[in-house]
Amino acid sequence: MKKNRIQLICRILKTDIVYESSDGMLTAFFDILSQSPLIQSDSLRRILREGCEMQEAPFVHLDEHNCYFAAIKTSEGFLYMGPMCHQELKGRALSLMYNSYGIKENRYNPLPVFTLPQIRDMVNLTGLTVNEGSAEDEELIQISHIIADDDTRIKQEQVNFILHEEEENDYSAYRHSFREEQMLMQAIREGRPEDAVRLAENMDHDSGRLSKNYMRHLKNLAIIGIALCSRAAIDGGLPPESAYQISGYYIEKCDATENAANMLLYRNKAIMELAGYIRNQHESPSASNYSERCKDYIRKHYREKIYLQDIADSLGLSPTYLSRRFSKDTGECVQDYINRIRVYHASNLLLYSDRSLSEIAFYVGFPNQSYFGKIFKKFKNMSPKAYQDRYRSSEYIAKE
Repeated sequence: MKKNRIQLICRILKTDIVYESSDGMLTAFFDILSQSPLIQSDSLRRILREGCEMQEAPFVHLDEHNCYFAAIKTSEGFLYMGPMCHQELKGRALSLMYNSYGIKENRYNPLPVFTLPQIRDMVNLTGLTVNEGSAEDEELIQISHIIADDDTRIKQEQVNFILHEEEENDYSAYRHSFREEQMLMQAIREGRPEDAVRLAENMDHDSGRLSKNYMRHLKNLAIIGIALCSRAAIDGGLPPESAYQISGYYIEKCDATENAANMLLYRNKAIMELAGYIRNQHESPSASNYSERCKDYIRKHYREKIYLQDIADSLGLSPTYLSRRFSKDTGECVQDYINRIRVYHASNLLLYSDRSLSEIAFYVGFPNQSYFGKIFKKFKNMSPKAYQDRYRSSEYIAKE
């Protein structure tokens, strides 16, 4: 290998070049090794090496940060180039790129910016220098999936989706409103799967860009949508373990596929399954029994400190769904019913026991006498003492 020529190319092109011999030894043709993904990331070199072994032409890899890396097979090993950028990376974007390859320093060197034809020519020039031959432009483009024309747009006819072109930090492009997102969550909670899918698909048209990489954008869109909908399903009454099982299954499907149509298809299937479960649960005759079972729990545990989460867990429901279901069935909230039961038992003790007001308050589950008096008056329209004085049997007083 002509090392002097490679050194010259490295200086002229201002891009890192690394040679890996057949025994795994690395030779760098630049100075700052600590900030080179090609040196620091074994996984990146493996991707480049495996891609290059599958074809005769140089292999070009585009990562999730829109940085290009190239691999050229030689007679005794591989020559790696990069990163080469089509758009400038700066600030947080630059830090994220370096961090993704395990590089963490206080300051990072800026990356050179090239046009796509320049990147293509650089790879060809280096390949010609190393192997005394180069791939044809069209072969390099097709095999490595490089878009040579800056005006070329990705088209996915299977997906009814529009990706807005926008500059970094440009928020002028329309995004779906918070109200639209809330409408989707409400459709899930109420068990309306068809409406939920329709709302999700409408929002796809107006979603903000989640990644500069189109496929990564779609994948993020699908995964985030499934995660949000699973939380809404839990609020709607779906047991958390069931929601996590459904969402986990479809998130794995989305993560594994590189087919754009399948990503949103899996998202829609997850929505249908989550909302469909809620609908079936609401239509079940046993749904109205949840409130009665909630009452039964309260009657058994009124003397203890009762949390809505504990009741919901005992019924296999989410606290939000249980609260909404109970209010719909009974006309009062769960906490009011708890207080009503406590006041009922306190009333009996006021009339038929010799316990003090503070003892009665603690016995029926109130934290202190003051709060007991406030809640008691809310239900009985008088204080505990006034109630006791008015209704306590004279016969019971005589027995004292």
